[in-house]
Amino acid sequence: MKRWLRSMAGPAVQASETLQPVRRGGKRVLIHEIMSLQILITAVIGALAVAGLYWGGQWVLQDNYNRWALQWTEELNELGAPLYLPDDDEVILRLESFIDKYPEIDKVTYYRRDGSVLFAITNTSIETGAANELSRDTIDEVAALMNAEAPYFIESSVLDARAFRILAPIWTESFAGDGLFEFELMESAGETSKRLVGFVDLNLDFNWLHGKLVGNIKIAVSVLLGLLIVSGFVGRQSLRRALTAISDLQKPIAELAKGNLSVSFKPAAHREISEIVEALEMTASALSERDARLLKLANHDALTGLYNRRRFIEELSSEIEYLSRNKNRGALLFVDLDQFKYVNDTCGYPAGDRLIKQVAKQLERSVGEEGIVARFGGDEFAVLASNASRRQAKSMAEMILEDMRQLSHVEGDNIFHIHCSIGITMINASKDTADDLVAQADIACREAKVRGRNRLVFYRVSEHEAEQIAADVGWMRKLREAIDNDAFALRYQPIVQISSGETTHHEVLLRLRADNGQLIAPDAFLPAAVRFGLMAEIDTWMIENAIKALSEFREGNSDLRFSVNLSANAFEAENLGAFVGAQLKKYDVPANTVIFEITESLAVRHLSHVEQQIAVLRELGCEVALDDFGTGYSSFSYIQQLSVDYIKIDGSFIKDLVNKRVDQKMVQLIGEIGREAGMKTIAEYVQSSDCLSLLGKLGIDYAQGYYIGRPAKLPSMKSMPIPIATKHHRKRWNAKA
Repeated sequence: MKRWLRSMAGPAVQASETLQPVRRGGKRVLIHEIMSLQILITAVIGALAVAGLYWGGQWVLQDNYNRWALQWTEELNELGAPLYLPDDDEVILRLESFIDKYPEIDKVTYYRRDGSVLFAITNTSIETGAANELSRDTIDEVAALMNAEAPYFIESSVLDARAFRILAPIWTESFAGDGLFEFELMESAGETSKRLVGFVDLNLDFNWLHGKLVGNIKIAVSVLLGLLIVSGFVGRQSLRRALTAISDLQKPIAELAKGNLSVSFKPAAHREISEIVEALEMTASALSERDARLLKLANHDALTGLYNRRRFIEELSSEIEYLSRNKNRGALLFVDLDQFKYVNDTCGYPAGDRLIKQVAKQLERSVGEEGIVARFGGDEFAVLASNASRRQAKSMAEMILEDMRQLSHVEGDNIFHIHCSIGITMINASKDTADDLVAQADIACREAKVRGRNRLVFYRVSEHEAEQIAADVGWMRKLREAIDNDAFALRYQPIVQISSGETTHHEVLLRLRADNGQLIAPDAFLPAAVRFGLMAEIDTWMIENAIKALSEFREGNSDLRFSVNLSANAFEAENLGAFVGAQLKKYDVPANTVIFEITESLAVRHLSHVEQQIAVLRELGCEVALDDFGTGYSSFSYIQQLSVDYIKIDGSFIKDLVNKRVDQKMVQLIGEIGREAGMKTIAEYVQSSDCLSLLGKLGIDYAQGYYIGRPAKLPSMKSMPIPIATKHHRKRWNAKA
């Protein structure tokens, strides 16, 4: 019987299984850049370390060579022994043994006093005449060193800083007289004589030692380079593993940005990455919950949780398409509670809300899995029965009627028995649209009420009803075009202060432009807008364009204020305050220059919710007016619950005010209650000067109507004359207050 409910979500975002991280727009890849930087830093540090080790080692070696050369000068006395011990036969042997111990000694050359070569000793032999004689200048220069503090001469080549030549004089020194026989030792001990015996030339060569040490340094540098390469490779691999956790986030974050909130993140070993992953998961979860809430708010009625009108129309359109393809039939049931207003007037609107929720649950139980239940607004519900024949649709409606008859609702001492009227229209392969079917079911439901309520009626097409449906659908299409093409117009009707005659603000009125350029009053098209669920969009257009117009007109008159009439749909929306605030900021309009009106009957339908929206608007700085006041049975009981700034008295009390004493008493009572509650009162439909004068006597603050001024294309701040009697009466009311 029933084709199961279609998914209420839109097309899901499908993640590509082959999505690969790509380099977009020439941007660098983070992981490559970090690893390249790490390799560069390692290479620079390694090069500096190697250069420092090599050049530092060279400097240390050269410093040591110089130090060793100086140390050898201390050995010159012993090396010069052959010059002052010429008769010692073993001195040469001792000298050769000494030289063999020190491989840095390249050659030792001995010169006579006249600079001629005596002999030379190397590591391998004794040579004679193997060196050039000393020049006379060199002999004199070196001989002079006998009395110097450092008796030697060191020479080193710039080209070979590891080779040294040490040239020193060798002399003997004795006392001038020993006084052995004259016993004058103490007197002559300080006198000595020096005798130059020759010169010694020591050649040192540290190249062999340098080569050996440099070889060791090269080995150390090679080891260091190897360690740096290994550490760079290991560091690169470690860094790659550490950054892999970041690169793994690229794909799921890209999916998350596309709206795919079902993505999963790989767990990370590092605390920082793990915290990022946890934050992303929490973000995805929060976004999923937000989307689910928004989807529920968009598709479901806030009070009952049933599908709302918009969502139901989508389901109905889909059902029509499905039945047309499969040549099947279905049914649409329109359910309207009987005498529901009596519950609101007797026990208040909160009691009515509790009853609506109970009815919604009962409807779901009655329909079960055989259909979709939605709340259209107020006390109206709709049921979509898929694949249902006429007989099955009638059976479902009869079950709903029976279940409702057995349902009772208790409020304090009151017990209410629920009845309803049901209109049924069949869905077939005809050209009917969803709006057509809703209009047909609505007509059938009204027919059921006319026949005595608590019954069901099938829709039967009559010429009049067909015309009515065609007219409603026609209005719907015109309104849709007007919304899409900005084809509405605004008119402005002045509201004056009765005591002074000054225009204080204007009510903004909506008009629809016809094809011939004429303006159509809202009474002609708003019922169709309500029936087809277009009021929310019309309210949005009204708010934005009224504030935009106020911004333009205030350039020439900064005292201008507008009063904007909204439907219940606007006050039931969650974002009303945010939208109004955005428009005020966009057009730079002070909030205290805008007044929003809501009718009494709509305000008390969802009292708690409307209260919240009124509080938000007043917090922005806007004012609120309660329109059509006095038409409900419990008007005065809600006046303190709704924190409004103005009370607009319903026109039914004003039209014949001059002739009806009861209306005069009612208006006077509303004025007194308004003053006690700190609210201003506005009288609508003021058609004559007598009516205006009487309103002043009754204590009403403001007046609006054709006598005050008709709706005009441009707002006017022109004042109107006020009778003197009215001013006196107003002063008296103010004195009483």
